[in-house]
Amino acid sequence: MIGAVLRVMAMGLMRDRGALIMAFLLPPMIFVIFAAIFAGTSGDAISLQVAYGVAQSDATSERFETALRNEPTLRIMPERYADEQQVINAVKSGRADVGLFVRSGFTDTAETPIAVLVDPGKAIAGAMLSGQVQALIGNSMPDLAISRLAPSIESLVGGFTPEQSARLAAAISEMAERTGDADATQTDLVGPVTIGDDGGTGATVTYYAGAVAILFLLFSAMQNAATLIEERNSGVLDRIAVGPAGTDVVVLGKALFLTVQGMIQVLLIFLVAWALYRVDFLAHFWVWLLTSVCAAAAAAGMGLAVATCCTTRQQAQTISTFVVLVCSAIGGSMVPRFMMPPWLQDLGWYTPNAWAIEAYQGVLWRGEALDMLWPQLVWLVALAVSGTVLALAMSRLRLRF
Repeated sequence: MIGAVLRVMAMGLMRDRGALIMAFLLPPMIFVIFAAIFAGTSGDAISLQVAYGVAQSDATSERFETALRNEPTLRIMPERYADEQQVINAVKSGRADVGLFVRSGFTDTAETPIAVLVDPGKAIAGAMLSGQVQALIGNSMPDLAISRLAPSIESLVGGFTPEQSARLAAAISEMAERTGDADATQTDLVGPVTIGDDGGTGATVTYYAGAVAILFLLFSAMQNAATLIEERNSGVLDRIAVGPAGTDVVVLGKALFLTVQGMIQVLLIFLVAWALYRVDFLAHFWVWLLTSVCAAAAAAGMGLAVATCCTTRQQAQTISTFVVLVCSAIGGSMVPRFMMPPWLQDLGWYTPNAWAIEAYQGVLWRGEALDMLWPQLVWLVALAVSGTVLALAMSRLRLRF
């Protein structure tokens, strides 16, 4: 009898493609995604997008830039800025994960010559870049540390003799031709500079408010859109189809309901964020509202498209869980995308999560106006429209069979 039960369950699993996907395809896929993310954060796979600038170019800064651009673990943006504020703007806008600006000559002891410009929400990116730059200088430009320390030592000892100066210059010149000396001291060459008004709590909470919002929008829309399948199997859609509007009214009505429901869910999330962490979405209410409408509509469109393409509720639940988990993993709802390898970051742009999170970050953290958010909002609207159109087409098609 036990064997019979085992055989029946095995046959049921083999016949249910959705269950097969959930049982045998989803677990290794999720593992591969998270393995790629966390292997990158502890190895050489992570590659930060860096905005670079220099106040005044000279031979040493040119050497430094060449070494930076040849470093495989960094992605230096093609533009080289001459103003520190331009680098800050690139970081604030999200075009760069972190900024690097050479403020003064490397032998100038009045200030730290290399500033690492860090967004509080990506503090780990600043720490990583600081370490990478220190290692880069030690390996590729070991003469810089000695050149920087020499003026301080000279002032302490009352000046070098001509012979000592000549020997020091020769040693520095020899070190400039030698690489791999990572033990050179350059502790004060690189210094982090935080961009923003707080220690990062606000940026982090703002990020995860948007990340959690789009995650639950997708889950809720997928689950509620599956009622289309029950209505189709029970014959409700057949009776509605004889009316003048056909099944379109059902699909459009559900799209509107899911969008409104999603708006309420997002509002509750941000009200909690406002009450507990002072995420002031009310100061940007109308732009936030438009962003939330677009995100909710995009989730509704995806949910309806999945539901109309499935034949059973169980199949819809299986596929929707698969879609939501994968989109959330690579889109940034679970782990910030800047921590992912470049190929996974690029793949994330094909999910609604990445666009929604960037939109919320732009509104609430960077304070961007509507004209700066149109790429994210257009993508979300396009997803909402295409998903709803597909749902309408599939709903009409199923009436013929």
